[in-house]
Amino acid sequence: MRKFCVGALFIIVIACSKDDVALTDIDNTIITWLETMNVDSATADASGLYYYATVENPTGIVVTAESVVSIYYTLSDLGGNVIASHQRSDGDSLVLKQGVSAVYPVGLDVGLAFMREGETFNIIIPPTLGYQDLTSGAIDPNTISLLEVEVVRVQNEVSVYAQETIDITNYIASENLNDTVANPLNSVQSFASGVAYKRIRKGFGPLAVNGETVILSYTASFLSNTIFDSKGNFQFILGSDEPRLLIPGFEFGISMMAPNERALIIVPSSQGYRESALVVPRSITADLIDDDIIPDYVLRVPPYSAMVFDITRFD
Repeated sequence: MRKFCVGALFIIVIACSKDDVALTDIDNTIITWLETMNVDSATADASGLYYYATVENPTGIVVTAESVVSIYYTLSDLGGNVIASHQRSDGDSLVLKQGVSAVYPVGLDVGLAFMREGETFNIIIPPTLGYQDLTSGAIDPNTISLLEVEVVRVQNEVSVYAQETIDITNYIASENLNDTVANPLNSVQSFASGVAYKRIRKGFGPLAVNGETVILSYTASFLSNTIFDSKGNFQFILGSDEPRLLIPGFEFGISMMAPNERALIIVPSSQGYRESALVVPRSITADLIDDDIIPDYVLRVPPYSAMVFDITRFD
């Protein structure tokens, strides 16, 4: 990494000539902007990213590879034009897993690695780490992006999954799923994987086995009861992974269903889409899917989302 004392360009070059590569036009544009903004110092990563702290917290938890990070952000260009923002007034912080290619743009993922909980950074992202591959025109692919990022929480995945277990338990209680009068038939069955199974209507006949074609309909929602997907007459081969169509928790639940059975299958994110992906701004998610940059489930399922599937298996 290069540490810059921002001032006249020739001063920067002399100061960094010992261990620096030649400055590009993008570097020069960023350095000129930093000087205009009276930024005393900024660090340039070897990737081409520049960053500096506006709020520091030396005792905060360090963001490390595979940390689960909660953030707020404002995305702008260097002209000060705000492209998108997500702040406290917009709702809960956004959650992502750092260092596992689950964040877009890449520059955000790279920049977070230098931060601690409680810090705010300005991360200046060159096009190669930004929106260069976006073809929709939603954001100019040549934009040098300025991301003001506040890290409000740093966790590990174990803590996230533990909270999900609590959330699922609370959901089962709030929906009275163990009340077999209000919600016959059986009480909820909970498994070591975290998957929970509630039979709504009993089916009859043999359970499906791997390699068998299964036909069903389902509605999928989050624990908030917000529906995000549904399908009728959905047909697939159980246990097939060419290509893999089903998340593990969904497939496990189906393997327990007899023909004509209806059930609720509650799936923690560890048996679902896990970290999924965070896109900044979320408004370009569909465009990235069209460009084959991210998988299509990212449009429907945010990171670390427990899900409830109301499924009916047919004959």
